[in-house]
Amino acid sequence: MSSLLQLLPFFEAVARLGSFTQAANQLGVTPPAVSQNIQALESRLGVRLFHRTSRSVRLSDEGRIFYQRVSPAMSQIDVAADDVRALRAQPAGLLRITLPQLAASLLVMPHLAEFQRRYPEVQLELFTDDHFSDLVLGSFDAGIRMHAMLQKDMVAVPIDNGQRRVLVASPAYLAQRGAPQTLEALAEHPCLRYRFPGSGKLEPWYFNLGGAQRALEVSGKLIFNEDRLLKDAALAGMGITQRFHGTVLRELAQGQLVELLAECASEAPGFYLYFPAGRHLPLKLRVFIDFMREMRERQ
Repeated sequence: MSSLLQLLPFFEAVARLGSFTQAANQLGVTPPAVSQNIQALESRLGVRLFHRTSRSVRLSDEGRIFYQRVSPAMSQIDVAADDVRALRAQPAGLLRITLPQLAASLLVMPHLAEFQRRYPEVQLELFTDDHFSDLVLGSFDAGIRMHAMLQKDMVAVPIDNGQRRVLVASPAYLAQRGAPQTLEALAEHPCLRYRFPGSGKLEPWYFNLGGAQRALEVSGKLIFNEDRLLKDAALAGMGITQRFHGTVLRELAQGQLVELLAECASEAPGFYLYFPAGRHLPLKLRVFIDFMREMRERQ
């Protein structure tokens, strides 16, 4: 019979991933093995920890309370294991980072292969989420967000040098509609807009006017909550959009998109890697922070 401690990793994985199959893949066992261990744990505790249907797995009220208590303890076990590994200076283990898709594509993915070459024993999980995920409840080691979105009790480390906002449109669109010569002229053009998934607010457009940043509300009939779709719509000639320069760098270089009103382009503060103040930093997270700082210096 398995001990309570042996059963906890199965519970933590299912609670975090919301799936018996995904938990089995992560733990390297079969889904039936996960199910059997969850049933054994529920029998030990005398409560149902999950509500299961053919389509979903979600925590029961008792399971949610148990997870809130167990998750920090499991994290401490991981920290203890990392401390032991640190004695031989070999970072290893699962490192979970929550971040928006934009930060993943701009800042992490271009350097991911190099990070793996340097630290082959670190298993890096990138959880892309344009909502604001809770680090503790999500069992994340750290997150990446823009500074304005961070809570006050977080340690924030800058990992880029800011992001330049640019207005872009396709040559086909400009041939048909012409290019706006002033900011006021944007009112005559369809603007492709972005809605934040978390807050539900429309993103204003920002411009640099006389050294000061100005927010401008624009209008348009197309609204997206994914940066990729905004770029696709602009490439298809559906209107003008404002995005970070790094996300359209290739399209600008290849002439698929054209920058407009470059003299009004503004700077965003950039992205930060953050984690709770006072939390012990395992070696795997310390090397990731140092790596991202190094990549920033290369920019």
